[in-house]
Amino acid sequence: FGASYQNHLNMTRFLLCCCFIALASFAQAENNKTFPDGFMFGVATAAYQVEGAWNEDGKGENIWDRMVHTDPSSITNNDTADVACDSYHKYKEDVELIAGLNLTHYRFSVSWSRVLPTGFANEINAKGLLYYQNLVKELKARNIEPVVTLYHWDLPQPLQEIGGWTNPNMVTYFKEYARVMIENLVGVQYWATFNEPKQVCRAGYGVGSLAPRISSNGIADYICPYIIVKSHAEVYHMYKNDFPDLKGKMSIVFDGQWAEPASNSTADTEAAERKMHFEFGLYANPIFLGDWPQVVKDRVSFRSEKENFTRSRLPEFTEDEISTINGTFDYLGFNHYYTRLASDVEEEDFDDIGYDRDVRVLSTEDPSWEKSPNGNPIVPWGIRKTLKWIKDTYGNPEIFITENGVIDDGSTLEDDIRIDFYKGYLSSVLDAIYEDEVKVTGFTAWSLMDNFEWTGGYGYHFGLYQVNFTDPERPRTPKKSADFYGTLARTLKIPTSWANKISACWIYLLGTLVVFQFL
Repeated sequence: FGASYQNHLNMTRFLLCCCFIALASFAQAENNKTFPDGFMFGVATAAYQVEGAWNEDGKGENIWDRMVHTDPSSITNNDTADVACDSYHKYKEDVELIAGLNLTHYRFSVSWSRVLPTGFANEINAKGLLYYQNLVKELKARNIEPVVTLYHWDLPQPLQEIGGWTNPNMVTYFKEYARVMIENLVGVQYWATFNEPKQVCRAGYGVGSLAPRISSNGIADYICPYIIVKSHAEVYHMYKNDFPDLKGKMSIVFDGQWAEPASNSTADTEAAERKMHFEFGLYANPIFLGDWPQVVKDRVSFRSEKENFTRSRLPEFTEDEISTINGTFDYLGFNHYYTRLASDVEEEDFDDIGYDRDVRVLSTEDPSWEKSPNGNPIVPWGIRKTLKWIKDTYGNPEIFITENGVIDDGSTLEDDIRIDFYKGYLSSVLDAIYEDEVKVTGFTAWSLMDNFEWTGGYGYHFGLYQVNFTDPERPRTPKKSADFYGTLARTLKIPTSWANKISACWIYLLGTLVVFQFL
């Protein structure tokens, strides 16, 4: 009897251990870590995507106004942002939504052409400026920190007609515009000069897929970053030197998508690193380290020589420019959406030039990866790897995640895909903070509400709130993810769903019943 009882006792202990292991695995999967005290949770939008009022109260035309009105077929369903979410008239309601979610900040952008209709600072539109002053005032009254982006892709059309971001004089014009905004939005503590300069330069001036749709592949891809990083640096120094009493933070926002080696070969590992430097480092390196990434300099110089150019297609910084640009940041703004596999490819012929030929990387996807409705892979570990790469490459700066999100198909308010997406990605951010010691201080969901998603029109739904674009009032309706995100912001913990809690309880009860079978 004693041996039998001991065997039953040992089995009971074993099964109890199994139950506890199952529960521990569940807790680990949910990631029960807490975000640090003071961590910021907010939402983001951009002027052209939500404001509407495209020609009201003295606003000038911008490059997206021109594109959607002259080439409507370039946008899904011929959609326009003429009204969009009508935030120009409904900003108070938007602020109420943000306050209702317990959020710390609202990242929005200024429409340059709303404040300076011609793009030049000699003509200031008082009504346009008042809109942003009222928005900041409303946010401050609700203890919501405005995070203001000066340029989110909507260049005044008159400036594009003189070359846009390939014109060296843009450095001066952008600085003058920034001064107007800084002088008149004195309560703002977080500024960003540019949003995703890679998209501005590569998509806008390299392949021409976004406004202003200039196709100058392999040329403007490098002239544009040269102008933008110099423009950024001039605004940073102007802010620090001329407005020291404001004591705010000024930086820039990059889009960083992870490049994972397609194999463990040295060639693919180098290809993935090369892709990171061409797509992220091309814009970040001058600001954080003082010059272009060495691999970018080497590749463009090599191919330029073979293509019979007398000098590299990549402009060379002077020593004074390097000194001026280096260190012009108070944080690193970081947008992340997807991950790609990177494979090395053979050198192409030198009979044609192109950015992709310079990079020499094939981007693919793992077919086993989950996909969002627009086809982007959902790979939570990609954000952690990118954060770690930024830390290791740029000396562990403060990182403010300024955009992250996923689309739903628009058919329901029960957007579980978004909740699951944020659980996965935020879990990886927590691991980056606690295990990799990356200094992430804030997270921003894209987006507050469904909006005009550039060439995708209103077919992409990124919002925590649904917007009815067929209703002239543009009503906002909360999705299931809004409650999830509000709870996250209030508790600083990733909320656990009741379904998962019930599943854990069933595991425990099942284990207990099995135990009793052996008693």
